[in-house]
Amino acid sequence: MKKIALLLVILVSVSSCSNQVVEKEVNKKGGEWVSSGTKFIIGSDEQVEIVRNLLSSYAAMDADEVFKNVRDTVRFFPYNAEKPVMMTIDDQRDMFSLYDSIISKPVYFLPYELEGVRTLVEVTSVETKYKKDGSVEEDLFLEKFIFGKDGKIHTVRQWRAAW
Repeated sequence: MKKIALLLVILVSVSSCSNQVVEKEVNKKGGEWVSSGTKFIIGSDEQVEIVRNLLSSYAAMDADEVFKNVRDTVRFFPYNAEKPVMMTIDDQRDMFSLYDSIISKPVYFLPYELEGVRTLVEVTSVETKYKKDGSVEEDLFLEKFIFGKDGKIHTVRQWRAAW
């Protein structure tokens, strides 16, 4: 009887020490697109990898790889233009022909979705471009890479910033 009582006390002691795991739903929506009231949701790491690879290919001046996950024509809003440029792979090759090398150092990648409307990856990067004429261009950019429902980038918006 003492053995059964001792065993029962040990069993109760061990079972009372086990941690209960309770799953809690976290609100993954936040912010607001003011005109519609639409919420934002954190996006996917898969899209971050697409943009990371695009920027790496851009720094390597490989137009074919830059356009690997981009539509045939991408709408590009450069920081210094009033209207977008419709850019093709040939335009990218022409742009690369002006440079000896490009260094792009991303600071962060932020994937997010405007709920049910579009998905984006926001990137801030420091970019140094060495032109063939010997001049150097240094910039800090905030860029938004906007994806379509086909999973390809269709628009890039770029802003120039200062530290």
